Amino acid sequence: MVTDQQVRRLFKLIQTEKNFGIAAMKAGMDEKTARKYRKQSKLPNELKGDHAWQTRKDPFGEIWDGMKLMLEINPGLEAKTLFEDLQRRQPGRFADGQLRTLQRRVKHWREGARCHILINTLVEVGGRSLVLQF
Repeated sequence: MVTDQQVRRLFKLIQTEKNFGIAAMKAGMDEKTARKYRKQSKLPNELKGDHAWQTRKDPFGEIWDGMKLMLEINPGLEAKTLFEDLQRRQPGRFADGQLRTLQRRVKHWREGARCHILINTLVEVGGRSLVLQF
């Protein structure tokens, strides 16, 4: 894999070297790869794109509404406790390896809930209550 530093060096060497292949070699990359970066005029980190697709079906999609309700009633519940309860109620449906997925989902939900609480905060100013709205 080519680094940003290699491509920056390539761009500098292109200006000083007469032969493009030598510039590519000094930058530590194949000539074909160097041509790609010269043509695009971008560094490798600028070419990477975030993916927005899911690699597999969400195992908690069907039951998430019930999980949210449990978290709203008792926000102190840990994801591991919820997961053990799911495994007890639906044996064989959830593998132990799916615990981390649920932990991420609960963390994401808590961040959203915390933001919602902050947005709907009452502020006392001069004896009056003001609702912050964003």
